[in-house]
Amino acid sequence: MEDHTILATEENFGAVSVCPGGIVHINLAHLTLKLLPADFEKFSDLVAKAKLNFARPKRTEGKPHLQVVTSEPESDDNPRKT
Repeated sequence: MEDHTILATEENFGAVSVCPGGIVHINLAHLTLKLLPADFEKFSDLVAKAKLNFARPKRTEGKPHLQVVTSEPESDDNPRKT
């Protein structure tokens, strides 16, 4: 990997580099992708679209609903106090 050109790095996460043969290498902790330049561009577009949809706040219709949550486990052996 000494002959790779580093395109981007994120400390403690991963790096993107390109080798002399033109293959783009995406290296993460437990994942490595090797893509042709055209496929890397498509992949980048795909991730950018996903990021927009992921960050977009979801609209709720009507009034918000509240739900009561107790810390007591529900079981037949432990009747609820009323």
